[in-house]
Amino acid sequence: MQDPRVNAGITNAVFYPTANKAARQYVKPAIAQDPSVYPSDAVLSRMTLLKPMPPEIRRLQNRLWAQLKTGR
Repeated sequence: MQDPRVNAGITNAVFYPTANKAARQYVKPAIAQDPSVYPSDAVLSRMTLLKPMPPEIRRLQNRLWAQLKTGR
């Protein structure tokens, strides 16, 4: 998977961007220019990471999700 051509082939098949810069030259132009696959720098600059939830909130979320799935 470290081979740029193999990595680009995966990107071309699944439309998921590669972090392998050497592979970018082998990605199909339509995919390499698709902003949903490779967002612009302007879009990337507005993105944020989610902060980890505190354990008590995570437990509550899991409990509520389980209740929803089981109908209880």
